[in-house]
Amino acid sequence: MQTNFENKVREAYRRALMRGELHFIESTVDKVTENGIEFEIFLAPSLAKKPSATHEQKNESQPKLKVNPFSPYSQDLFVQEYGKHVILLNKFCVVPNHLLVVTKEFEKQIEPLSQDDLNALWYCMMQIKSQQSLAFYNCGDFSGASQTHKHMQIIPLPSDIRFSPPINGIIYTYQNKKPGEIFDFTELPYVHYVVLLDPQKLSGHLGHSYQEEVGQYLIETYLSLLNSMIKEFGSSPPNASPSHLSYNFVLTHTWMMIVPRLSEKYEQISVNSLGFTGMFLVKSEEELEYVKKVGILRMLEGVAIPKSVRSNN
Repeated sequence: MQTNFENKVREAYRRALMRGELHFIESTVDKVTENGIEFEIFLAPSLAKKPSATHEQKNESQPKLKVNPFSPYSQDLFVQEYGKHVILLNKFCVVPNHLLVVTKEFEKQIEPLSQDDLNALWYCMMQIKSQQSLAFYNCGDFSGASQTHKHMQIIPLPSDIRFSPPINGIIYTYQNKKPGEIFDFTELPYVHYVVLLDPQKLSGHLGHSYQEEVGQYLIETYLSLLNSMIKEFGSSPPNASPSHLSYNFVLTHTWMMIVPRLSEKYEQISVNSLGFTGMFLVKSEEELEYVKKVGILRMLEGVAIPKSVRSNN
């Protein structure tokens, strides 16, 4: 049975799609298995036609201005408010009902997550009852973020796939890890930090005290991952610029992960948080063949920090 929140999302999606304010991007999916992970490569050719966020001015000698789509946001994409955030539909979505959790006041996309951010994410995830969901945050210039206004994202996950997201195909082999213990996957060649969540600390009812307790638990867990990354690499990993860290953050109902980044793109292909969950997006047949030729893990290693950096330090 769908919750009132899900009904709001679906009604807003239907309305925005009908009015042409939201665009569902059709895609096909190829699957490639590497190191026991069945990666999904989404091919969405019409994404190549997506308008940029740069405002084209008539006078070409004038600098181009970045448009903030969240200030103001389209009322047709509005779902509801939650505390210090507004919940919107993603205007260009490959997955239906793709949500954006956006700060009402302008905050930069280079800022770490706050307890309020995580509260809002967890609220949405708990309200999506009809299927599993995944939240992510692209933090910093090299993370694959397309906007500078702080926003997190949530996508519903398909129920007809054995491992969703695909990286769960190896998550399940690490169930001997204790909740709160930070570890990484031997199957992955790049630096990352993972922690299993404690189901007991996430159980309860959606009352005020529950939200505060869960928010406190989530922020403490997130900061433990963030501090592990900073402790290992300082304020910036080797060869990185600018001085702040870029990283991808992923949250599911059972685990949390951070992946530090050195580059936004591998050649011409941009990678965001979803790439590190096993879901890759390309915009042409040429890009699809290129990804298959190079190898997904090699590309992810190329935009992240190779584990070999550790052994060289």
